[in-house]
Amino acid sequence: MKRRTSAWIVGALMTVLVAASVHAASAWLQYVHPRLGFLLTYPAGWIVGPKTSGIEVMVHSPSPASPGGVRLNVNVVSETLPPGVTIEQYEEANESQLRLLFHGYKRLRTDRTKVGEYVAWLRYFTWTRNDGVELYQMQLVTIAGTNGYVVTGTTAASSPNLQTEVQLLTSILVGFRPR
Repeated sequence: MKRRTSAWIVGALMTVLVAASVHAASAWLQYVHPRLGFLLTYPAGWIVGPKTSGIEVMVHSPSPASPGGVRLNVNVVSETLPPGVTIEQYEEANESQLRLLFHGYKRLRTDRTKVGEYVAWLRYFTWTRNDGVELYQMQLVTIAGTNGYVVTGTTAASSPNLQTEVQLLTSILVGFRPR
């Protein structure tokens, strides 16, 4: 009897978990880039922003989520790389640019990961905008063929919901699939 009850509880928990994951997945939308073919998933209710110079796509929360009027957002930048560039070289060159461009750039951590079949680096850092607002960003850096991708998630470093926002942004970044 005890075994049957345990099996029932495990079965019920599995059903709830599967249903919850299906529900959560259905609350997300997909963006497929028309030319590059990469896939970016993001929460329903988020907005695909207007294309700006150098950015292939940007998605953002419908309203500012934190101090300084910062909206949670994720953007994708792509560039064609010379043959033979390694992910380590690309990540190092990308971080070198961040140090030059971002006032007060401070790397918090970097993790090696995978997105689909591709090796990637996931970097977490802060920096301060000209208006004094400190941003918390994370970047996924990967290479697919000769395309280098940098996927950046942004929120305010002073957000009272920073941990939850970072988890959400990280989920979007690791869901990125280059083609």
